[in-house]
Amino acid sequence: MAETKGTPAGTSGMSAMDNLALANNSEDIGFVDPIIGRTAQRDVAGYFGFPLIRKGEIVTKATAEKALNLGRLFELIAATDII
Repeated sequence: MAETKGTPAGTSGMSAMDNLALANNSEDIGFVDPIIGRTAQRDVAGYFGFPLIRKGEIVTKATAEKALNLGRLFELIAATDII
């Protein structure tokens, strides 16, 4: 039998805690609760420039989840003037 060295195929030496995948369920997005219900003070573009939210619209949990999955969460938070 061949001697095994290194890490098993497909694991790349990462532990489960090192996973950098985006959250896609409601339990993982709880940290955005402070912006839910706030009014956007400016437009935030989503994918290919389509609006994720427009000025004057209320931020919903669904909007926050979309922003997180598109990598636009910081822009959404900034648009609510919470920071």
